[in-house]
Amino acid sequence: MNSLQTFWQKRSNAKLHREIVSSVRHTLIEDDDILTDEEKARLAEFMEAADRAGSNPDPSQCAEELQAVSQDYAAYSGRSTFKAWMGSVLDVLAVAFGVAFGLRALFVQPFQIPTSSMQPTLFGIHYIDRQASDPYRNSFVKLCTPLGASNAKVVSPRDYARLDSDPVPVVRPWLSLIPSLLHPGDFYRTGSILKFGGQDFLVPGTEPRDNIFRYLPEDPRVRPYREGETVFDGWLSSGDHLFVDRVSIHFKPLKRGEVFVFNTEGLCSSNGVPLAGYYYIKRLAGLPGDTLRIQDGHLYIRPKNSNTFRPAEWFNPAFCKVYSAQGGYQGHQGMGRLEENVELTVPDDCCFALGDNTANSLDSRDWGPLPIRNIIGRALFVFWPISRRIGPVDRQDPLPVPTVYPPTSTQPTAMNLQ
Repeated sequence: MNSLQTFWQKRSNAKLHREIVSSVRHTLIEDDDILTDEEKARLAEFMEAADRAGSNPDPSQCAEELQAVSQDYAAYSGRSTFKAWMGSVLDVLAVAFGVAFGLRALFVQPFQIPTSSMQPTLFGIHYIDRQASDPYRNSFVKLCTPLGASNAKVVSPRDYARLDSDPVPVVRPWLSLIPSLLHPGDFYRTGSILKFGGQDFLVPGTEPRDNIFRYLPEDPRVRPYREGETVFDGWLSSGDHLFVDRVSIHFKPLKRGEVFVFNTEGLCSSNGVPLAGYYYIKRLAGLPGDTLRIQDGHLYIRPKNSNTFRPAEWFNPAFCKVYSAQGGYQGHQGMGRLEENVELTVPDDCCFALGDNTANSLDSRDWGPLPIRNIIGRALFVFWPISRRIGPVDRQDPLPVPTVYPPTSTQPTAMNLQ
């Protein structure tokens, strides 16, 4: 390699090194509220690996090592998928418009739902069953579903077929995505290979953060399948993005039953470990001075200076859906600091937060009353993806289907319909 080639190779290596480090830092900042400590440590390892590769004095070896780090990071983070790109672009646009009009700093803030704790009011990453959800998605939502969700389909290739191995993460070559340009649901670069009945299937989701098995109504590993039988057929959705109103809480205090966002500064789980993620979203269950009790799956509230417990929906009709036993709503499960028939009084400088999906929610029952100073604002408006939830938060009635738990899942079947 002559001196001119060496010069340009070094420039190219330096550029790739900057891109890797910048991308990892962007991920750490953008996803700070949903990354675990282990995931943050893994991302830091990518930056260290990029630094080591970038310091290699041999330009050719440096280029190979940087390319390897770049590919490993893309496979781990999924940053190159169409859905991740679309969500990031929409968040960037939302922030850009907010800054342009002086809104984000003063009024609203974009927020992505990190978990399933508020289902079915708001959704994190989740699976939508294509056939079962068909009656509950209108034509426009069906048309737009591929823009915010990835196709996930496996059909048994033979009788008595079983899953031959756990999902193996994979990065698809860019050229292989060209046929998918007209089918956004198939346009994702990182996913997993399932070897089922001796045949390979590409599905969305990579280990360990978004393995599709976490969201299916039935675990494909529990039984064999007949030839032609559908193992699963639907979409893996990226979850809801919404705006948070940061201002109105200073003029109009939050009411019981409202959905709100807060930070986790100073909060620790029941085992003393600080909470993962910086922002959480829950429903306000108790105000300062309230005494709370869960009885038979129902929340009762006795306000400060009152002698009478009343059901939660007496204070806000928004609680009615939580106790409807429809559409995935399941009432409030007593546990932790608020076990069944145990009374808890909220301190004067705190409130009490509960998820709507209380069977799968980390909330004040575990980490205790929430300091008022941690509150960020009201959940205002879902802007992505296009689903029945788009629009003002908490406006939809439950889907008219009973809340039923399948034998092999921790989520009601209604969660897969929307």
